Amino acid sequence: MRRLQLTVLLIGIVFVAGCSTLTRNPQFYLSYYELKSPEISDFETCASAGCRQLSRLSYSEPEWQSIRAIFEPAQQNAAEERERLLAAVAAIETLVGEKNGTSSDFAKNQRKGSQGPQLDCIAEAANTTVALLLLQQDGLIRYHRVSHPQHRGFARLQYPHNSAAIIEIANNAHYAIDSWFFANGEQPICVSVAKWKAGFHPQNEK
Repeated sequence: MRRLQLTVLLIGIVFVAGCSTLTRNPQFYLSYYELKSPEISDFETCASAGCRQLSRLSYSEPEWQSIRAIFEPAQQNAAEERERLLAAVAAIETLVGEKNGTSSDFAKNQRKGSQGPQLDCIAEAANTTVALLLLQQDGLIRYHRVSHPQHRGFARLQYPHNSAAIIEIANNAHYAIDSWFFANGEQPICVSVAKWKAGFHPQNEK
Protein backbone atom coordinates (compact mmCIF):
# COMPACT_ATOMS: atom_id res chain seq x y z
CA MET A 1 0.00 0.00 0.00
CA ARG A 2 2.83 2.40 0.87
CA ARG A 3 4.49 1.88 -2.51
CA LEU A 4 1.15 2.44 -4.27
CA GLN A 5 0.70 5.70 -2.38
CA LEU A 6 4.22 6.77 -3.31
CA THR A 7 3.62 5.93 -6.96
CA VAL A 8 0.42 7.99 -7.03
CA LEU A 9 2.23 10.86 -5.31
CA LEU A 10 5.10 10.67 -7.78
CA ILE A 11 2.71 10.83 -10.74
CA GLY A 12 0.98 13.80 -9.18
CA ILE A 13 4.26 15.60 -8.66
CA VAL A 14 5.21 15.05 -12.29
CA PHE A 15 1.88 16.52 -13.44
CA VAL A 16 2.30 19.59 -11.26
CA ALA A 17 6.01 20.11 -11.85
CA GLY A 18 5.98 19.91 -15.65
CA CYS A 19 9.17 21.42 -17.01
CA SER A 20 10.84 21.46 -13.59
CA THR A 21 11.85 17.85 -14.25
CA LEU A 22 14.71 19.40 -16.26
CA THR A 23 16.32 20.47 -13.00
CA ARG A 24 15.09 17.93 -10.47
CA ASN A 25 17.69 15.45 -9.23
CA PRO A 26 17.04 11.96 -10.70
CA GLN A 27 17.75 10.49 -7.25
CA PHE A 28 14.40 12.00 -6.26
CA TYR A 29 12.69 9.32 -8.37
CA LEU A 30 14.89 6.52 -7.05
CA SER A 31 14.26 7.50 -3.45
CA TYR A 32 10.54 6.83 -3.84
CA TYR A 33 11.40 3.18 -4.36
CA GLU A 34 14.03 3.17 -1.61
CA LEU A 35 16.95 2.84 -4.03
CA LYS A 36 20.16 4.20 -2.55
CA SER A 37 22.42 6.61 -4.39
CA PRO A 38 24.39 4.23 -6.64
CA GLU A 39 28.10 3.55 -6.68
CA ILE A 40 29.91 1.15 -8.99
CA SER A 41 30.92 -1.00 -6.04
CA ASP A 42 27.54 -0.79 -4.27
CA PHE A 43 24.23 -0.13 -6.00
CA GLU A 44 20.63 -1.30 -5.96
CA THR A 45 18.26 -2.24 -8.76
CA CYS A 46 14.60 -3.17 -8.97
CA ALA A 47 14.11 -6.92 -9.21
CA SER A 48 10.33 -6.98 -9.64
CA ALA A 49 7.45 -5.02 -11.14
CA GLY A 50 6.75 -1.82 -9.24
CA CYS A 51 10.21 -2.08 -7.70
CA ARG A 52 8.68 -4.03 -4.82
CA GLN A 53 11.85 -6.12 -4.51
CA LEU A 54 15.38 -4.72 -4.60
CA SER A 55 18.72 -6.33 -5.33
CA ARG A 56 21.91 -4.91 -3.82
CA LEU A 57 24.76 -5.53 -6.24
CA SER A 58 28.26 -4.49 -7.28
CA TYR A 59 30.41 -4.68 -10.39
CA SER A 60 33.78 -6.36 -10.44
CA GLU A 61 36.62 -4.47 -12.09
CA PRO A 62 36.51 -6.67 -15.24
CA GLU A 63 32.73 -6.26 -15.48
CA TRP A 64 32.86 -2.49 -15.28
CA GLN A 65 35.85 -2.34 -17.60
CA SER A 66 33.71 -4.08 -20.22
CA ILE A 67 31.27 -1.15 -19.91
CA ARG A 68 34.06 1.43 -20.12
CA ALA A 69 35.25 -0.24 -23.31
CA ILE A 70 31.99 0.81 -25.01
CA PHE A 71 33.20 4.41 -24.68
CA GLU A 72 36.65 3.79 -26.16
CA PRO A 73 37.73 5.74 -28.07
CA ALA A 74 35.75 8.58 -26.52
CA GLN A 75 32.65 9.78 -28.34
CA GLN A 76 33.10 13.02 -30.30
CA ASN A 77 29.59 14.49 -30.19
CA ALA A 78 26.22 14.21 -28.47
CA ALA A 79 24.58 12.08 -31.15
CA GLU A 80 27.39 9.55 -31.00
CA GLU A 81 27.18 9.56 -27.21
CA ARG A 82 23.49 8.68 -27.30
CA GLU A 83 24.30 5.65 -29.45
CA ARG A 84 26.98 4.57 -26.97
CA LEU A 85 24.55 5.00 -24.08
CA LEU A 86 22.05 2.66 -25.71
CA ALA A 87 24.75 0.00 -26.11
CA ALA A 88 25.92 0.53 -22.53
CA VAL A 89 22.42 0.27 -21.03
CA ALA A 90 21.87 -3.01 -22.91
CA ALA A 91 25.21 -4.40 -21.67
CA ILE A 92 24.44 -3.31 -18.11
CA GLU A 93 21.02 -4.98 -18.26
CA THR A 94 22.72 -8.21 -19.29
CA LEU A 95 25.16 -8.03 -16.37
CA VAL A 96 22.46 -7.13 -13.86
CA GLY A 97 20.13 -9.84 -15.18
CA GLU A 98 22.79 -12.46 -14.56
CA LYS A 99 23.28 -11.17 -11.02
CA ASN A 100 19.70 -10.82 -9.80
CA GLY A 101 17.72 -13.28 -11.93
CA THR A 102 16.02 -10.77 -14.23
CA SER A 103 17.72 -12.03 -17.40
CA SER A 104 14.42 -13.58 -18.55
CA ASP A 105 12.59 -10.26 -18.38
CA PHE A 106 10.50 -10.01 -21.56
CA ALA A 107 9.50 -6.96 -23.57
CA LYS A 108 6.94 -4.64 -21.99
CA ASN A 109 4.84 -6.52 -19.39
CA GLN A 110 4.69 -9.77 -21.35
CA ARG A 111 5.42 -12.29 -18.64
CA LYS A 112 5.65 -15.77 -20.20
CA GLY A 113 5.37 -18.73 -17.87
CA SER A 114 7.29 -18.65 -14.60
CA GLN A 115 10.81 -18.04 -15.88
CA GLY A 116 11.65 -15.34 -13.38
CA PRO A 117 10.58 -11.82 -12.42
CA GLN A 118 9.00 -9.53 -15.00
CA LEU A 119 9.83 -5.85 -14.78
CA ASP A 120 7.38 -3.05 -15.56
CA CYS A 121 8.07 0.52 -16.68
CA ILE A 122 8.53 1.74 -13.10
CA ALA A 123 11.32 -0.76 -12.54
CA GLU A 124 12.82 -0.25 -16.01
CA ALA A 125 12.91 3.53 -15.60
CA ALA A 126 14.60 3.17 -12.20
CA ASN A 127 17.15 0.59 -13.37
CA THR A 128 18.08 2.55 -16.48
CA THR A 129 18.46 5.68 -14.35
CA VAL A 130 20.79 3.80 -12.00
CA ALA A 131 22.84 2.64 -15.00
CA LEU A 132 23.04 6.16 -16.42
CA LEU A 133 24.05 7.63 -13.05
CA LEU A 134 26.90 5.13 -12.78
CA LEU A 135 28.09 6.02 -16.28
CA GLN A 136 27.91 9.71 -15.39
CA GLN A 137 29.70 9.13 -12.09
CA ASP A 138 32.56 7.43 -13.92
CA GLY A 139 32.97 10.31 -16.35
CA LEU A 140 31.80 8.28 -19.34
CA ILE A 141 29.03 10.74 -20.23
CA ARG A 142 30.45 13.96 -21.66
CA TYR A 143 27.66 15.65 -23.62
CA HIS A 144 24.61 14.90 -21.47
CA ARG A 145 23.47 14.80 -17.87
CA VAL A 146 21.05 12.33 -16.35
CA SER A 147 17.53 13.69 -16.00
CA HIS A 148 14.71 12.94 -13.63
CA PRO A 149 12.67 10.09 -15.24
CA GLN A 150 9.70 11.13 -17.35
CA HIS A 151 6.02 10.20 -17.14
CA ARG A 152 3.18 10.16 -19.64
CA GLY A 153 -0.37 9.09 -19.06
CA PHE A 154 -3.78 10.34 -18.02
CA ALA A 155 -3.02 14.01 -18.75
CA ARG A 156 -2.77 13.04 -22.44
CA LEU A 157 -5.38 10.28 -22.29
CA GLN A 158 -2.69 7.60 -22.44
CA TYR A 159 -1.90 4.56 -20.36
CA PRO A 160 0.55 5.60 -17.62
CA HIS A 161 4.17 4.98 -18.55
CA ASN A 162 7.62 5.98 -17.22
CA SER A 163 11.04 6.26 -18.82
CA ALA A 164 14.59 7.22 -17.90
CA ALA A 165 15.84 10.38 -19.56
CA ILE A 166 18.90 12.50 -20.33
CA ILE A 167 19.47 16.16 -21.20
CA GLU A 168 21.96 17.36 -23.80
CA ILE A 169 24.17 19.91 -22.03
CA ALA A 170 24.74 22.22 -25.02
CA ASN A 171 21.08 22.93 -25.77
CA ASN A 172 18.91 21.34 -23.05
CA ALA A 173 17.41 18.92 -25.59
CA HIS A 174 15.55 16.31 -23.57
CA TYR A 175 15.62 12.63 -24.55
CA ALA A 176 13.80 9.57 -23.20
CA ILE A 177 15.82 6.36 -22.94
CA ASP A 178 13.15 3.70 -22.65
CA SER A 179 14.15 0.06 -22.08
CA TRP A 180 10.63 -1.17 -21.28
CA PHE A 181 9.75 -1.88 -24.90
CA PHE A 182 12.36 -4.65 -25.21
CA ALA A 183 13.58 -7.78 -23.42
CA ASN A 184 16.53 -7.83 -21.05
CA GLY A 185 19.80 -6.98 -22.75
CA GLU A 186 18.27 -5.46 -25.88
CA GLN A 187 19.07 -1.86 -26.74
CA PRO A 188 16.47 0.68 -25.55
CA ILE A 189 15.06 3.45 -27.70
CA CYS A 190 16.13 7.08 -27.54
CA VAL A 191 13.73 9.74 -28.79
CA SER A 192 12.94 13.29 -27.76
CA VAL A 193 10.82 13.53 -24.62
CA ALA A 194 8.24 15.52 -26.62
CA LYS A 195 7.87 12.69 -29.12
CA TRP A 196 7.85 10.09 -26.33
CA LYS A 197 5.15 11.97 -24.39
CA ALA A 198 3.05 12.19 -27.55
CA GLY A 199 2.70 8.40 -27.37
CA PHE A 200 5.79 7.07 -29.11
CA HIS A 201 5.91 3.31 -29.53
CA PRO A 202 8.66 1.64 -31.63
CA GLN A 203 6.15 -0.64 -33.35
CA ASN A 204 4.39 2.43 -34.74
CA GLU A 205 7.61 3.58 -36.39
CA LYS A 206 7.88 0.52 -38.64
